Amino acid sequence: MREVISQMKKSTIAKLLAEEDISVVHKKTQTASFDVKKRELVLPIFKNEISNDVYDMFVCHEVGHSLWTPLDMLEKTHKLGIDKSVVNVIEDARIEAMIQNRYPGSVKNFQNGYKELLDRDFFGIKKKDLSKLNVIDKINIFFKTGLDVGFTVTEKLLADKVSKCKTPEDVLKLAIEIAGYHKKKSKEQKEQELKINIPNNAPKNENEESDQSGSSDSDTIEMDSQNSDSEESNTGDDAKEGEEKNQEDKEKTRGAGNGAGLGQDRLVAGTDGAYQSAMNDSNDTEAKNREYVNIPKKFNMNNLIISYKEVLKDLNQHYSNDGYATTDYIDNEYTKLLNDNKKVVSYMVKEFEMKKQADLYKRATISKTGVLNMSKLHTYKYSDDLFAKMTTIPGATNHGMVMYVDWSGSMADNIDFTLKQLYNLIWFCNRTKIPFQVLGFTDRDHRRNVDSDKNTPSVQDVVLGDVCIEETKLIEWFNSNMTKSEQETMIKHLIKMTYSWAGHRRSDTPYVDITYVMEKYNLGGTPLNHAILCAAEVIEKFQQKTKVQKTNVIFLTDGDSHQASYHYDYPRPDQTYLGNHVQAIDADYHSAIVYKDKKRYITHIDNNEGYYSRSNQTKSLLELLKKQIPGINIVGFFIDGRGRHGRINVDSMCRKMGWSRGRDEQKILDAQKTLKKEKVLVCKSQGYDEYYILPRGPLDSAEDEVLQIKEGAKANQIARAFMKSSGSKTLNRQLLNKFIGMVA
Repeated sequence: MREVISQMKKSTIAKLLAEEDISVVHKKTQTASFDVKKRELVLPIFKNEISNDVYDMFVCHEVGHSLWTPLDMLEKTHKLGIDKSVVNVIEDARIEAMIQNRYPGSVKNFQNGYKELLDRDFFGIKKKDLSKLNVIDKINIFFKTGLDVGFTVTEKLLADKVSKCKTPEDVLKLAIEIAGYHKKKSKEQKEQELKINIPNNAPKNENEESDQSGSSDSDTIEMDSQNSDSEESNTGDDAKEGEEKNQEDKEKTRGAGNGAGLGQDRLVAGTDGAYQSAMNDSNDTEAKNREYVNIPKKFNMNNLIISYKEVLKDLNQHYSNDGYATTDYIDNEYTKLLNDNKKVVSYMVKEFEMKKQADLYKRATISKTGVLNMSKLHTYKYSDDLFAKMTTIPGATNHGMVMYVDWSGSMADNIDFTLKQLYNLIWFCNRTKIPFQVLGFTDRDHRRNVDSDKNTPSVQDVVLGDVCIEETKLIEWFNSNMTKSEQETMIKHLIKMTYSWAGHRRSDTPYVDITYVMEKYNLGGTPLNHAILCAAEVIEKFQQKTKVQKTNVIFLTDGDSHQASYHYDYPRPDQTYLGNHVQAIDADYHSAIVYKDKKRYITHIDNNEGYYSRSNQTKSLLELLKKQIPGINIVGFFIDGRGRHGRINVDSMCRKMGWSRGRDEQKILDAQKTLKKEKVLVCKSQGYDEYYILPRGPLDSAEDEVLQIKEGAKANQIARAFMKSSGSKTLNRQLLNKFIGMVA
């Protein structure tokens, strides 16, 4: 199968040549074709041995059809009773001449392409006498390869007429003429064969004439289509028998490619049939069929993202009636959180600056200043290096972070741990002056996106074939433009929300009368894939606004995404109708999904090796995102934990790492040891640059963070407690080292 980047390039070339936004698709089909109704250029999925010249030739050829072949040409051919291969040969010659005339750069592609196909005997004429081909095969070979095919006088006149065809009407008219010539010549050949078999003493017809080299133009190329129809018509069993015989003759002619059609009344291009057969052999039969879906060109960003200002306004009003006791408790929790993480943030900043400086020195350059170094002047007899040198260190790269937080119901148990990781990242960005944006993805408020309310604009303009992201809502919790006061207020609101979801389950948390979570910002579903689909638009806007050079995109989640869907115009027979003209993107072992970003001219093929699951789609969309925004780092935090101790489930581990319990038992055991020792498992096979699989840890997490010494403890007990506390901090640093090394 050809590389995806090559397919993207050819798709773009085809659009430029066609001078319209045609759809270019690769499918398991016998040959290249153009659907003039759908304006869709269909190219086969070729094997690797197809050269660039052949590929370019196919593209140019089919673009020619898109520009100049009318929709009803095949229908007219059928009504005329002419084999479509005859019209196809003449029409190919017409449109190829026109495309080469309009784009002279394609001439070399056609010459090299057909030479390659000829060398590989695509036309079935190797070691054949070309002069014995029927007239349409001679025309086909001559116009595609330029070979001397031994035209008769009349055939040369017909070939000249092919080169003069300017319109589809010219093609159809000439096809009738050539078919008439072939029919008359076939009849004369039969009569000639009969003469050879007549005894020498048999009476001869004085008016009979022979034609050794072809009849004159006026005698042979005129054809009465009505008489032709009447001569070929039969009734009853004779008609059925004649039809079967014609079909048999047609198949023989297609397979032979050497003029097997001579002697048959019906003209068929055998070289065209041989070409189609060779094309089938060159197709990648092992490739999966492809289903194409499009990334929407336009997003209504104002309706997709709830700005932090709107969030603060809503939550300030929602929590305005909290009592003093609640306020004091939240203030204390915030202060404790800030103090507990100061050392962690300071460590992150130090490591970041060190790694950044190390990278700068790695890219440093040394140059001569042009000033003599007087301390080396005495070495002039044996050294040319007499000038002072200067080390130039390039300026620091301008970093930025876009963070996505899973705002789904399953996060209720893990939200406290996840948000603490998030706060550390925010405070780290504050200290290092890194621009950032934090977005929670959910479907909780997606009702505002539904197009049924005509007064509410949709997130996307609904176009058939586009991926549906309408059920997605992004909540902007933080960004680097917030004031310190706004940031502090937002964190306190999130502490209240965290308490409502999971605080009452912790034994160390006292009861506090906190107002219930506002419905608009409550936990919902998990549209991770939908968030990735519109991430390119979000990141581009972030980059334009902040002018950052290096963007790190971070996803914090605890589960798999919903399956993304796409818009279609009718229920497909092989899939379940979901209503509202939305169909799940689905694929099995025999098909692949092709995502097309028409805005950025990006194509990405997901050749899923197994059943097309939600996690497979996530991986594929992350790979697509890297193509949409080159140079970004994508980091994932997968927070998992079951039970009171918050250990990672083995099934979750296997699903994320792509392992099997039976096949990868040793890998699982090693991973469990790593998790126990380092509290993090790094995965690089899920589409992320690095994917950190983290255990949530005990619900009573404070017991692992605080140095706990019982009253009257002995020296060895104090030592163990200290080692446990410092060990926990060291384990946290191991994760931070990995992360900082990734983003620095």
